[in-house]
Amino acid sequence: MIREYFCPYLLNTGKAHGVPCMQPEGCHLHWKAKPRIPCSECGKPTGSNSGRCPLYVKEYYVIQYVNRLRDKAQYTQNS
Repeated sequence: MIREYFCPYLLNTGKAHGVPCMQPEGCHLHWKAKPRIPCSECGKPTGSNSGRCPLYVKEYYVIQYVNRLRDKAQYTQNS
């Protein structure tokens, strides 16, 4: 039984591609594409591991760096 699906890939506008296709993964252009989720700050589609777009990712990495420094300081203080 052949079913018709619609491509769920998010475009830069934030809307789904919506092209009819035969695979549930997406159309021939997007079936191997990295999944994109909305940015946690502004809602634009992003494929980064942090879940933030390039505009807001710097804050994420600064927080990660500060947390590593804090953990390192606590480890050396307790030893």
